[in-house]
Amino acid sequence: MTAVRRPNPARSEQLIGVLVPAAGPLPCPDPVSMPELPVRRPSTGPELPVLDMARLDRSGRLSVRPLLTALGWRPGHRVHIDVVDGVLTIASAVTSGHVVTGRGELVVPAAMRRLCGIADGSQVVLAGYPSTDLVTVHPANAVAQVLGELHARRAGGRHAG
Repeated sequence: MTAVRRPNPARSEQLIGVLVPAAGPLPCPDPVSMPELPVRRPSTGPELPVLDMARLDRSGRLSVRPLLTALGWRPGHRVHIDVVDGVLTIASAVTSGHVVTGRGELVVPAAMRRLCGIADGSQVVLAGYPSTDLVTVHPANAVAQVLGELHARRAGGRHAG
């Protein structure tokens, strides 16, 4: 009779030991540094805005490259879009789902447009404030109405013609 050779248990454990690391305390990972938030610069007085006009397309895109250039917002720049007191407000952001597109456009979500009464295809006036890194978007007809009222007050209700 021949002897049956059994595998050496120590040898098989050695192979597994090479593949599976020994259990023990894991080192704590280094903490991730927090992104630096943009510093809002305080206004030193009334700042004249950089103005631009655009027509909103069906997808909510606004092509306003000159304004974005004045603000230093390049494609990929993250922005936060919100409605504040009925005015569409766009500000620089560290983390946001909204960015300046590769074509230098801002895309305004439909819900935000509706809250401000801005219809697809309508013209808007954008006012950019470089010192605070902020843009406000106004329907052109609302700006025209304010200008008309200002003109009427200055002219004493008479229209020069």
